[in-house]
Amino acid sequence: MPAFTVSNRRKKLLMKKHQWYNIHHWVGLKLSILLCFILATGTLAVVSNEIDWLTNPAIRAEHSQPVDNMNWTAFYQAAQQQIQHGQLSSLSVPLHQGFNAEALMLDSEQKRHRLYFDPVTLEFQGEGSWMNWQTTLRRLHRHLMLPLNWGLTIVASTAILMLISLISGLILHPHWWRGLWRLPRRSHPRLFWGDLHRLLGLWSSWLLLIISLTGIWYLVEKYGLAANYPKDANAMSPQAQYQAVRVSDATFKTIIEAANQLRPELKITQVYLPTKPGGTVRIDGQAGELLVRDRANNLVFDPVSGEWLSQRVGTDLSAHVRISEAADPLHFGTWGGYPSKVVYFLFGTALTYVSLTGTYLFALRLLRANISKSMGQGALFGAAIRQMGGIKFISSGIVLIAVILACYQLLTY
Repeated sequence: MPAFTVSNRRKKLLMKKHQWYNIHHWVGLKLSILLCFILATGTLAVVSNEIDWLTNPAIRAEHSQPVDNMNWTAFYQAAQQQIQHGQLSSLSVPLHQGFNAEALMLDSEQKRHRLYFDPVTLEFQGEGSWMNWQTTLRRLHRHLMLPLNWGLTIVASTAILMLISLISGLILHPHWWRGLWRLPRRSHPRLFWGDLHRLLGLWSSWLLLIISLTGIWYLVEKYGLAANYPKDANAMSPQAQYQAVRVSDATFKTIIEAANQLRPELKITQVYLPTKPGGTVRIDGQAGELLVRDRANNLVFDPVSGEWLSQRVGTDLSAHVRISEAADPLHFGTWGGYPSKVVYFLFGTALTYVSLTGTYLFALRLLRANISKSMGQGALFGAAIRQMGGIKFISSGIVLIAVILACYQLLTY
């Protein structure tokens, strides 16, 4: 083969690699502020309930109780006794072992409050704000505390960019699987940080793929492909149709007994109570299906008569609905309990670090390009940030607004 043919082919390959590098560089550098914030809040959102457990003693349980043994009637009575003014909204089993059971109530201003009860003795343990770490981090990550249509569109759109970053990164390393076992070189700072960036990026690429695909799914759901869930029945009793009735203790007990008889396989996790006219008693839970939220299985009852009105069965849901149901457990790593959450948190931290080091690597590349060998690290980062262009003001502004709105809601709720 003529030497010039080989040379031309190599030039074309180098040009393609350079183009893919520019794409990877543009996504990773230009949008690093926004991407890093979304990755960081998402990583913290995975363990947000555990952060609440650490910061609010009322959540910590002295006793542990299997979900199947929850005395729902006694729980309902204990929660009602604790509410002086307002209405009970829902009851939930402990999230994990070591957590208390939770009741939600609405006060006279329709603000939500959390009440915690020992899952065994059902003694009241204390209160918590609706705007806790879990709610705040989830909203920051999901829609940046902005109006839902705007914020969700911005966040979900970044999933496309993350997928592009993943694809371009793998193309730049055609034999990427070999890099999984290659330790960072220590001969030079740029080599070390570049190798570490690549190593962590490769090992966490599975998670980047999952959150990118599920993020894109959230976007297409928002704009026309939302799944159609089977409709729950409305209350039939005339009284319940015109006001949010308080369910009597006897009716509540009848409903729980009927639910256990109708769906003995259903592990009840939440009970929702009427908060507006036409409201029903809805029982959600798990029945053995993979990657579904509690709402995939439910039983709906009239709050006055206790009559069974409708049900939702996870195995009967359409493929479209099952995909929609799987998105959240896959995106946040809740599908496997503590083990999956720990894995998601560790690799989410790695992805956040990869996003941060991309800017640092570009700063080192500037140094290598002899822009100024006398530049300190601060000046290097300044030069790298200037390369972000006007997008950095947009990204920084969005992040700043999100943080301000979060602080405002925490202080005023």
